[in-house]
Amino acid sequence: MRTLPPPPPPTAAPAPFAVRGVKSLPPAPTEPTPDAPDGPPWWLPLGLGLGLACALSALLPGAFAWFLAAIPHELGHATIGCVLGRPSAPAISLAGEAWTGIRERSDALAWLWVAALAVAAWTQRQRPLLAIALGVAALLLPIIAFTGAAEIAIAAGGHVGELAFAAWCYALCWSGGYTGTLHERAASAAAGALLQFGNLRLCFGLMTDAGARAHYASNGSLGLKNDMLVLAEDLCTCKLHTVALGMFMLALAALPLGLGLGWLRQRLRD
Repeated sequence: MRTLPPPPPPTAAPAPFAVRGVKSLPPAPTEPTPDAPDGPPWWLPLGLGLGLACALSALLPGAFAWFLAAIPHELGHATIGCVLGRPSAPAISLAGEAWTGIRERSDALAWLWVAALAVAAWTQRQRPLLAIALGVAALLLPIIAFTGAAEIAIAAGGHVGELAFAAWCYALCWSGGYTGTLHERAASAAAGALLQFGNLRLCFGLMTDAGARAHYASNGSLGLKNDMLVLAEDLCTCKLHTVALGMFMLALAALPLGLGLGWLRQRLRD
């Protein structure tokens, strides 16, 4: 019986067929990165937002703007109170009343904040500007918390909270928020404008109109005295016009400060 010859050794797989002169396809486009502006320059969503704010002011009831302002207003009181060692909690009623409960100062809480700021400054020592800012805050906090300046800061914190939120909205208009779309940036500008315009209108009325001052003196929530009256009559011993002027100037600064913050965020991100 004849045996079959052994099978031939396996050959290497042929090299893949290559075609010269054909370029590979470009990679698929990635999704837009959140928090990045999408396309249009900052002035377009800003203009749309300002126009939208004017339309909302004319078409929507005043309660809309009131609730929009009440949230950052009371959070401003509560945040500054807590940071200065006074445990605080905001409350907002659907009946159109808003207030912040503030307890007596806790020295331990105040020093805890000082320690937290000092530790944060140390951990950020590789970023000199941020470290210096945190260190200065740690030095200033006890000076404010353990003096009468704390009451002034807490009383002013409501309107400061509104304007800080307005400035942040303008920053998102410049640099983009969670999506960076034109719609989101315009809505951010509209929210900032509603808060800023509300403060400007209030302060201008208090400076120029006796009727506006009389109404302001009588419409405090739960019968309490409104913030600028507390600052003028109880804490600073000055005219209401003076406090309103100072708040008016601060309100004017919300737009440039917010846009500057947005520019800085974009520079740091790029």
